[in-house]
Amino acid sequence: MPAGFQQLGGETVTGTLALSVFTAVLGSLEFGYNIGVINAPQKIIEKDYNTTWLHRYGQPIPTGTLTSLWSLSVAIFSIGGVLSSSCVGFVSEWLGRKAMLINNLFAFIGGSLMGMSKLCRSFEMMILGRFIIGSYCGLASGLTPMYVGEIAPTSLRGALGTLHQLAIVIGILIAQVLGLESLLGSEDLWPLLLGLTVVPTVFQMGLLPFCPESPRFLYIVRCQEHHAKSGQWELLLLFCLRTSWNYYTFPGSFYNSGKNKTPEEGR
Repeated sequence: MPAGFQQLGGETVTGTLALSVFTAVLGSLEFGYNIGVINAPQKIIEKDYNTTWLHRYGQPIPTGTLTSLWSLSVAIFSIGGVLSSSCVGFVSEWLGRKAMLINNLFAFIGGSLMGMSKLCRSFEMMILGRFIIGSYCGLASGLTPMYVGEIAPTSLRGALGTLHQLAIVIGILIAQVLGLESLLGSEDLWPLLLGLTVVPTVFQMGLLPFCPESPRFLYIVRCQEHHAKSGQWELLLLFCLRTSWNYYTFPGSFYNSGKNKTPEEGR
């Protein structure tokens, strides 16, 4: 076995595959984090809304208005997710599976708005930030499993596909733990709790340029056979390499019919 490769369950997994999958599921981790992060500091954020209202209008915020603002802050995340998730197919075909790189701009902007809302005394920034981060999560919920599924070898596709859901629940867990009042769920630190979502964003933006585009996407959608082959060898051995360096298949077997054919023989 060439140096730098690992054996996993009879299949050879490259470092490039591991890096690509890890980078992609950072989006799922962020998705889960933003689902759970808003729950723990609810009372503290409502108190801050009241302080902002008092600063602006010189009187406490009415109970009904506070309830409406908080409900909007929570629900608008889902609205952004619904709108953006309906565009996953179009975006992935237009920009490629690594549209996640551009999608990170939504996460960075949304996280910055939420993190700065207390300093700027603006619950509008909080609500807008939740909408934008929801838009990010809606796209990530489709782009991440799509990319992972297309770069994964057939025999490992199911196992690697579950990492999307696993990362989501880990993100929720991290948000709940960090939201404890003894950690970041305090009156002074809750903006940091919400703004922390930019950390995996920065990591993903830094790592995605080193991840290859999906060869399946390049070959089927873009009709770029040469680039598809280059991407395949960049993900060397993740495509079910068997008995020799000349035998390989693409994910989904779109180059062959499962009869041990090379790409040239399968056309």
